[in-house]
Amino acid sequence: MSEKVAGYCPMGCGETLFLGSGGYVTCSLDVCPRPDAVSDILRDAEVHHVVAVDDTGFAVQHPIRERLNGDDFRCSLLLNVARGPRRATGRYRVRTPVMRQPRWTDAVWEAIPDGD
Repeated sequence: MSEKVAGYCPMGCGETLFLGSGGYVTCSLDVCPRPDAVSDILRDAEVHHVVAVDDTGFAVQHPIRERLNGDDFRCSLLLNVARGPRRATGRYRVRTPVMRQPRWTDAVWEAIPDGD
């Protein structure tokens, strides 16, 4: 028998999560498009911001921890990237010192190789 997991399926299925074999959190709804979505999110080891730059602009992926208190809405990295020097096309991990409000001027931009 599987144990019910408190929480909601990120695919919009509702309170349908259970602990599957091997400890994977899984959605029980048979029409869920990604029943393994929670497990995939939990397995993602990225804890820094990721910035993708292309010919048309940039996009920022916030670390999951910023969702806890709504910090992703107050994140100033977007403004910093928009006003800062143009980066070469690619994906970057933006490492900042550990602090409540990071100073983006102290951030280290690390190129992420394709496939990572």
